[in-house]
Amino acid sequence: MIPEVTVIIPTIHSTTVFRALDSIAAQSAAGTLEVFVIRDGQTPYAREDFARYPFAVHSIGLLPNQGAAAARNVGIHYAQGPFIAFLDDDDEWLPNHLLTTLTALQSHAGIVFTDAELYHLEEGWHRPFRFAYQPSMLTQTSPVIPSTLVVSRQVFDQVGYFDTHIPAYSDWDWILRASRLGTPIARIPAITANYYYSSLSTSSHPETMAPQLRLLRQKHRLGPVPVASFAQMMTDPWFSRWRAPG
Repeated sequence: MIPEVTVIIPTIHSTTVFRALDSIAAQSAAGTLEVFVIRDGQTPYAREDFARYPFAVHSIGLLPNQGAAAARNVGIHYAQGPFIAFLDDDDEWLPNHLLTTLTALQSHAGIVFTDAELYHLEEGWHRPFRFAYQPSMLTQTSPVIPSTLVVSRQVFDQVGYFDTHIPAYSDWDWILRASRLGTPIARIPAITANYYYSSLSTSSHPETMAPQLRLLRQKHRLGPVPVASFAQMMTDPWFSRWRAPG
């Protein structure tokens, strides 16, 4: 049976990936699923590790330090479903995520993303991550947390895969490329995922982010933009013009 949705989970955090998988299993309506768990620098999980889940889970191991962009590309290559959803291994979906996004995609046929609840694990706070999307903002920032992103499979045939040369900004680069090609992109103003931010998050290391941001700016001829994580976007005044109320 061909799945309706392919879910791609890049992982290096073996302690949290099962929480992510549990949140997939708890979806209120999802159709037929297949899940790819792509492990960076590690051997694949054993088949019996996923025996309790009511959907097919495929585990693939990559060479070390390939990054989330490469892992997502591998999953896209093997995806059979007409819709592809992304979930980072340390995040989780709320039970309404797939019902909300797939309902929108049935008539939208492009890219949808939702709001999320952002948890700062070390500082001990959480707030809604809500940004009022408009295409012009993509030259200055991206409001898309990858774990909220659901895409029609055919979009990747038009836009291409994630750029592995700028792994820290591959999601922003991809959304910007899609927008410039005229791909329909819609924000759904509903919280359907929990995003967990900590010192383990890629975006918490500005020494890594800054040179990759320069590469992104050169690629797209962007003006000056700050190095910022999703957590910083919620508090930095520079981003206040796009923050949505609530």
